[in-house]
Amino acid sequence: MSSRAVRRALKERGYDDMAETTALIEKQVCEMESEKDRESSEPVNMFDLLGGDAAETSESEGSVEGGVEAIVEVEPKQEAKPAKTKKTKRGKNKKSKGKGKEKADDMSMAEFEAHLKKHDAELPQVETKKAQGAAGRGAALGVELTAEQQQNRALLVVDAKQLDAEAEIKRLFGSAAVQNAGQGRRGMPRGLAVRKRLALSHPKATWPPMNAPGIEMQQVGVDEETGGHVFAVEHTERFRSVQIDFLSAVMTNDADAIAGLAYHHPYHVDALLQLSEILKQTGGDFIEAGTLVERALYAFECGFASRFSITNGLGRLDFRRIESRGLFLALFRHMQFLARRGCWRTAFEVNKALLALDPVRDPYGALLTLDFHALKSRQYEY
Repeated sequence: MSSRAVRRALKERGYDDMAETTALIEKQVCEMESEKDRESSEPVNMFDLLGGDAAETSESEGSVEGGVEAIVEVEPKQEAKPAKTKKTKRGKNKKSKGKGKEKADDMSMAEFEAHLKKHDAELPQVETKKAQGAAGRGAALGVELTAEQQQNRALLVVDAKQLDAEAEIKRLFGSAAVQNAGQGRRGMPRGLAVRKRLALSHPKATWPPMNAPGIEMQQVGVDEETGGHVFAVEHTERFRSVQIDFLSAVMTNDADAIAGLAYHHPYHVDALLQLSEILKQTGGDFIEAGTLVERALYAFECGFASRFSITNGLGRLDFRRIESRGLFLALFRHMQFLARRGCWRTAFEVNKALLALDPVRDPYGALLTLDFHALKSRQYEY
C-alpha cells in the first residue's frame, strides 16, 4: 500500500495528526536519499586514502608557497632602501649649494674687490712660469736674454702644431670639408729633397718640382734690444736674372708676362706674390691665390739658414733690406687668407711669427691684429 493511500485512510478515520507526521517523515527520508545520491556521484580523491602522508605534502606545499610570498614581500623593502639614501644625498647637496649661495651673498663688495686684486697679482707669475717652461732659456739657444727679454720672447713663440690649416678645418668641420674645398693631396714635390722640417708651408704632390729655391739666408748679427739672431735674405745669380724680367713686366703692367714668368719659374717668390694679388683682385679666385702664397712660403723655407727658426721667437729680419721684404709680405697675405677661411688659430700663430721677425718696427702692424686673432681663436690667456 502506498503512502498516499495510508494517509487517506488515516484522515478518513480521524487520525489527521498522524497523517502529518508521516508526511514529514517521508520528506526527511527523501532528503537523505538525495544526499546519498550526490555523494555517490562526486569523484573520490584517491590521495585521501593515504591519510597522514597527504597532510604532510600539503603542509610542505603550503610552507613553500608561504616562503615565496615572504620573499616577494621582502624584495620591495630592500629596493626601497637605496632610494631613501639617494634622497638624503640630494637633500645634502641642495643644503650645501644653499650654504654656498648664502656665503656668496654675504660677501661684501670690498672683500670681492680684494679677492680680484689678489687673483690679478697671481696671474703674471703663472704666465711667466708657463712661458719659461714652453720657450726655454735663451742661453740654450746661444743668446743671453734678460728677464724682460725672456718674457717678451715667450709671447712670440709659435706653436708649430697649430700651423696646419687643413688640420684645423678637419677639427672644425670634418674631413669632408677639406675634400669639398678641392685641396690637393699632400706629398713632397719632385726635385730638391728638403731635409729640414717645414712649419709654414705644407707641400702638395701637385706642385711643380723644386730644383733650386734661389733664396739663401745668412746670420749677420745679434739684436741687442730684443735679444734675437739677425739674419739677411740673399738672392742667387739665377734669381737676379729672372728678377730683371719680373721688374720689366711689372713696369709695363703686363699680367700675362707675370703669369708666364711664374709658369716657367714656379718658385720665383716675387712673381708668385704678384700673381696671387692679380687673381684676388680680378678673378676672385681666393683658393688659387692662397696656394700661390703658400708656394712662396715653401720657397723661403727651403732657403732658411740652419740656425733660423720661425717658431722660437728669436729669428729677426731687417725690413730695410729689399730681399727680406718678400717674407714679410708672404706671411701677411697668408694670415689674411687663413682668416678668410675661418682658420683663426692658424692665423693667430702666423701673426705671432710675423711680429717676431721685427717686433720693434713692426712694418705690417702685426701687433694691432694680434689681440683680434687671439680672441677669435679663443686664446684668452694670451
